[in-house]
Amino acid sequence: MYLKLALRNIRRSVRDYAIYFITLLFGVAVFYAFNSIGSQKILFDMETSASQSVFDSTTYILGMFSVVVACVLGFLILYANQFLIRRRKREFGTYLVLGMTPGHVSRIVLYETVLVGLLSLAVGLICGILLSQGLSFFTAALFGTTMSNYQFVFSPDAFLVTLACFAAIYVVVAAFNTITVSRCKLIDLIRAGEKNERAGVRNPWVCLVGFVAAIAILAYAYEQLIENGLVMLDQPEFLRATIGMLVGSLLFFWSLAGFAIAVLTRMRGVYLRKLNLFTVRQIASKVNTAFLSLWAVCVLLFFSITVFSSGMGLVEVFVGGAERANPYSASLDAAVWYGPGGSTASSSGDPLERRAEMEAEAPDRLAQAESYNWDMAAALQDAAPELWAETVGAWAQVSTYAAPDMTYDPLVAAAEATGADPEALRLDDLGSVRATHLTVVSLSDFNGARALQGQEPVTLEAGTCALANNMEIVEPLARAVLEAAPTVTIAGKEYALAVPLYDTQLEDNVMAATAMVVVAPDEAVEALKAAGCIPDLQYLNVMYADNGKTASENDAALADIVAALQPRDLGGFEKGTSGAGDPYASLLWPVTRILTANEMITQSAGLRLMITYLALYIGFIFLVSTAAILAIQQLSQTSDSAPRYRTLWKLGCDRAMINCSLLFQVLVYFLVPLGLAVCHSACAIGVLSDSMLDAIGVSSAGPIAMAAALTLVIYGGYMLVTYLAARGIVKGSLQQG
Repeated sequence: MYLKLALRNIRRSVRDYAIYFITLLFGVAVFYAFNSIGSQKILFDMETSASQSVFDSTTYILGMFSVVVACVLGFLILYANQFLIRRRKREFGTYLVLGMTPGHVSRIVLYETVLVGLLSLAVGLICGILLSQGLSFFTAALFGTTMSNYQFVFSPDAFLVTLACFAAIYVVVAAFNTITVSRCKLIDLIRAGEKNERAGVRNPWVCLVGFVAAIAILAYAYEQLIENGLVMLDQPEFLRATIGMLVGSLLFFWSLAGFAIAVLTRMRGVYLRKLNLFTVRQIASKVNTAFLSLWAVCVLLFFSITVFSSGMGLVEVFVGGAERANPYSASLDAAVWYGPGGSTASSSGDPLERRAEMEAEAPDRLAQAESYNWDMAAALQDAAPELWAETVGAWAQVSTYAAPDMTYDPLVAAAEATGADPEALRLDDLGSVRATHLTVVSLSDFNGARALQGQEPVTLEAGTCALANNMEIVEPLARAVLEAAPTVTIAGKEYALAVPLYDTQLEDNVMAATAMVVVAPDEAVEALKAAGCIPDLQYLNVMYADNGKTASENDAALADIVAALQPRDLGGFEKGTSGAGDPYASLLWPVTRILTANEMITQSAGLRLMITYLALYIGFIFLVSTAAILAIQQLSQTSDSAPRYRTLWKLGCDRAMINCSLLFQVLVYFLVPLGLAVCHSACAIGVLSDSMLDAIGVSSAGPIAMAAALTLVIYGGYMLVTYLAARGIVKGSLQQG
């Protein structure tokens, strides 16, 4: 009997359960889909351990964040459930009057909770499984590949985790409902529908002052953020901007209702028209009591929109153009001299002193390098001649030197003298570029790198040198330098900078990394060597031979070649450049580290996958949460105000006027926090674009459009459902009256 009664109650309360059910469905579907990412790796050709780790790492990170998501969804479901219990207290009181015990009523509520939970879990899992199939194609797009052998993917692990998580949430909800119903007194249940919220209104003049102060604080926060940028996250300016945004937003919602009333009461033609007076008072009453939750919703919306919009753009900052940044099969780096703390500068800052310091601290490495005349390829060929011949088809070495008698300061000064826009030069973002010694490569090394990329060789007129740069953030400065046409001093001789600007990548890297390198005649570099300079860095760029092996197999062979010269168990190249407690452990000529195009592109794809899915996951969950909270609060207000709507009905107001009032209340309640959040996000995304995205030519228009579409669908959908449910509540109340 109780089960049948529970089923009937669910059918009768479809509108009441709509928000609850939709929130549960979204939560289950998204939770399963994003926790099933790891299972998608069977759809792709994972020939390397790095490729496998892309999905493993993404799954691990999403799994960790899923703990937070589960807590958020648990709170949200419990919050939505409170609304349902509140709405039906009078019904529960009727059951008690008819002779049921609190235990019987609790059983009915328990059955309803279980039935709705099971239904939402089943439908949500089906939607989640379908959504995960769509994510498979999205994953393929992120990897820049297609799935020729698509197959339906089901993740047992994600299924069990989702089942366990939401089962635990439902158990908590069921226990909460049982305790709440059993503790309610009969008189409270019967009179629950008569309780109403007092429409308190603050002093309009105080609110006016507060509203003006809120606008001023927000303007100050925006000014601080725009002036200092998002790159200053650990600086007091950024902290002031953040605090200003939070305080200003809170004061905005605290003063909003009183300010609106102060303005509208002076517009009597508008204020007294139709039900505007009633509508404004309804909104003011709710805003005054729920300003803290509106503030929290605004902050979460800001976070959701910003994370989603900027996350897509940041992907391109860190991993965009991976193919362009890795033109060689592999690059073997030699960090020739790393001083204490891992710095490539000598303790005195003088490049001429690096040799002496290396003689004192690492004479064996210096002797080894000089015995091969700093030829990395020769050393590696001697270590494994047969494997080298089988693996490497072509190579070119690039050695960079620091000019001891010149820094970049004269070049920067010349660029500034051209009248170029200081913001375009981006000197604040380029750190200590002025004090850095000029980076020089020989013309023959530069042309060797270009030849491997299929580029035409560069020729230099007598007494001239060239400038190479492919970093977008540095390009305006580099072009301004060429426009100024200053001279550079290398080993005591002056050379004129000649156009054009070359964009050759000198090594495989995570991004384009050639930054204002001076390409000098070979005799200039020989003069630096004669003066006692040793290379700062060396890159041995190789192209694999056509040997029928996969890229990953050639990568492994290249690592074996290096290991033959510097065994891994003796502190070889795998130790990297950090030194791991020994400041001189990274003096690993001829190889400090290996960067292969295959691994770099795979890692870039993995980072793209991780950032994208995290942005989607965070953005979606927070968006659903904020929309659901607003929906529940609005429906609660509508339920509490049911007697008022019956009074309006009795006074002669038609249903169209009441529905219009409801629609306006819902629109204001949803759109005001969204509007302020959009303002915050526009400022933050604008600063981020200016600081990072625009600097490398990445447009934020696409991510912003995607965020807008997601917000329109999810947030707008909740707004529509809220209005329809509120209208149903009022309609039922009018029929009862």
